[in-house]
Amino acid sequence: MVQLAGFLALKDFPFVIEVPVRWRDLDAFRHVNNATFVTYLEIARTELWRKRFVCTDPMDIPFVIAGLNVEYKRPIKLNDTVRVGLRTTDICGSSFAFEYRIESEGQTAALAHSVQVCIRHESGRPVRVPESLRRDLSTLLVDTSSTDR
Repeated sequence: MVQLAGFLALKDFPFVIEVPVRWRDLDAFRHVNNATFVTYLEIARTELWRKRFVCTDPMDIPFVIAGLNVEYKRPIKLNDTVRVGLRTTDICGSSFAFEYRIESEGQTAALAHSVQVCIRHESGRPVRVPESLRRDLSTLLVDTSSTDR
């Protein structure tokens, strides 16, 4: 199991967005369906690419999701304020990893980790993380050695 960033406060994440809870996000129990949490992670990644990496064409997003782990901590309700924090944890040869924290009303609702693999769209084959992307991703690395646990 991947160790998640449960010790990092949302303020320690270099990229944070607010995600509105929609009526359609709810399930029969009147809280956000667990699969929708994954959509919130996707929204965070998409907004990262739009706002920080200035991407406007979906074909400019050079990766696929190779792995995803979510630990659910508490339910999210319709009128809650939801914020998602994202940070880079690893940059390897053809892959990189993100950690996320989803907060609802200031409390941890979920922790997540994803691994992205860079690909060549034409072939679908893995390629090395481009140097320009490597530089951009490194701006999202957080030194956790001095963070209180």
